[in-house]
Amino acid sequence: MLAKLSVSYVLAGHSERRQVFGETDEDVNKKVKAIFAAGMTPIMCCGETEDEREQGRTEEKVGSQVRLGLQGLTAEQVASMVIAYEPIWAIGTGKTASADDAGNMCTFVRNTVAEQFGEAADSVRILSGGSVKAVNIAGLMAKRDIDGALVGGASLDPDSFASIIRYYV
Repeated sequence: MLAKLSVSYVLAGHSERRQVFGETDEDVNKKVKAIFAAGMTPIMCCGETEDEREQGRTEEKVGSQVRLGLQGLTAEQVASMVIAYEPIWAIGTGKTASADDAGNMCTFVRNTVAEQFGEAADSVRILSGGSVKAVNIAGLMAKRDIDGALVGGASLDPDSFASIIRYYV
């Protein structure tokens, strides 16, 4: 249905879908493949909970999500897609990942992709999500491995969203 509506990009594995509906990494992988099969570009989301972060398991969790989510794809597919790092603990909680934290995790995501797909990691677009706001967009975009932002709640406030968009123009 989405392809018939000329949709270009589709989210797969968003944290609420994983938490509320119990989507697994295998489910996300099937969705990513289906999105490609329908001629659209997947935006595959990954991120850790607050408990996982506090237990020092962030890289373990995110690395697993990335590896399993990309399983069975070609390097060309991976190079053409988008991966969004969105720490679950920062979504709608008022907590925000620092630009350094987000930048480090986006670098980790790119390195994880490189382990599986080599040079495709240079082309995959990696977004930072989880409480992206007008006040932190410049710091996020200054990080080498952050290629853009996955904007959630701030997109509901026209002035805030316009400030984020203005950063790009």
